[in-house]
Amino acid sequence: MIKEKKQWNNKVAKYSLLASAALTVLNACGKDEEEPNDPDITETDVVPDISISSSTNAVDVRVFDLNNDGTSDINIGISNYSGVYGQYVTDFNIAYVEGLNDTELLTQEETFTVAGASFTDTVVSPINEGNTIGASQVIWDDYFAILGLSGLYYNENVSVGQFFGQDKFVGLRIPVAGNLHYAWMRLSLSADGTAITVKEYAFRETPNTPVNAGDK
Repeated sequence: MIKEKKQWNNKVAKYSLLASAALTVLNACGKDEEEPNDPDITETDVVPDISISSSTNAVDVRVFDLNNDGTSDINIGISNYSGVYGQYVTDFNIAYVEGLNDTELLTQEETFTVAGASFTDTVVSPINEGNTIGASQVIWDDYFAILGLSGLYYNENVSVGQFFGQDKFVGLRIPVAGNLHYAWMRLSLSADGTAITVKEYAFRETPNTPVNAGDK
């Protein structure tokens, strides 16, 4: 009996060693080593995600301080405008980003038509992950830009903006102590333009240095 017990223990020990070795090989072959975060980038993963949604003739807005210095950097919001004016119906939403305290947004101009008339407005540029946010971009706006405007305006359908139904990055340039710092925010806008979801954002600590969208 003692001999059999020793043989059993030896088998278990051998099995454990083999299993451990196999697990080590599998981990080495099947799992990429995670790269550490960039110490020059302060990233905030918004948990849970922040949801901003429209309601009739109301504004839903959130304020963000991206570098936690006590100064508000941007507003993210949705405004709804609804009403009946004689035979004309208006019911539309504007999802937007607003720079605060001289924070600038990476933007572009968009031309659209309402009731046969042509208009041009400033919209937020949708940025793909990995794209550079820096001084090479030429259109920065320090006030207000549209993520998406949609609905009825005096019986006319209107749609303006580049974020509908997409999960994209917003490029930001934030002044701190006389220097400019680049940052990004990842958010999505519903296909109908009635809801924004803010997911994460990051701030480059070194001034006047570009940051890639999604870097952390």
